[in-house]
Amino acid sequence: MSRKSYYAYLKRVEQKTENDAIADIIREEQESHATSIGYRPMTRIVSDRLGKHINSKRIRGIMKDNELQSQVRRMKFSKEAYAARRAMKGNVPADLVKRRFFAMAPLQKLAEDITYLTGCDGTLYMNTIEDMYNGEILAYAISSSPDAALCIETVNNLHERFQNLDGVILHTDLGSSYMSAEYRRIAEGFGLKLSTGRTAICYDNAAMESLNGIIKTESLYCRFGKTRVKDRRVPVALLKSAVIEFIDYYNTRRPKKKLGFLSPVEFRKQNPRGTYLMVLTEEQNG
Repeated sequence: MSRKSYYAYLKRVEQKTENDAIADIIREEQESHATSIGYRPMTRIVSDRLGKHINSKRIRGIMKDNELQSQVRRMKFSKEAYAARRAMKGNVPADLVKRRFFAMAPLQKLAEDITYLTGCDGTLYMNTIEDMYNGEILAYAISSSPDAALCIETVNNLHERFQNLDGVILHTDLGSSYMSAEYRRIAEGFGLKLSTGRTAICYDNAAMESLNGIIKTESLYCRFGKTRVKDRRVPVALLKSAVIEFIDYYNTRRPKKKLGFLSPVEFRKQNPRGTYLMVLTEEQNG
């Protein structure tokens, strides 16, 4: 063994011995603090007791190797579940829409998004699924939290209404609720092909941005006044009631220019197989 190798060996032995001593200190501190000390405060404690600075990454490694981590925040899921969630985040669905927000037949391409309804006494979140064919709102759900459960409820509502969703594209943004393992598992289990836009690019889900704008303008601002809504002076229950009432009106009675001034439901009933209407301007009509 060369002199260099020998000194390297001694250093490893010395570090291992010191790591064992540090582990003993950590074990003692955890026992006296009901296993509640995280690696950051433990770094300061160990450094003070040894009279020299110890790197926090080293402390974290020793705590992990000796199973001495804090138990204050226990894992919500198993290690296998966390591994599956990490794998899911690394496998983000591709953008299958690429800003082509139209479809030639019903249930070909759908868009989904969450918007908020903030009143004087709280905030509700509405998740909506729109058909890019005729702009019809096919499913929605309202909750006090914009979490995966809200999105799962919306997809379940969609599936209850349309049993066969095989191959239907469902486009969303990269929100954490849509990227959750449970939401993706359920949506894909219904046969939906998930599609996502890019992070922080609103134009990649412009269809839903437009729909949310219509809902807020026509159901809330026109009824309660834009200033009152913006300043949060309307009870959230009234906002919710107004939005639910508007969705039925929007689907069944509100005329849309690009649909030949038919409502989304009227247009779908007249064109059930997807004969898409071409609306000509006065100049094109000659």
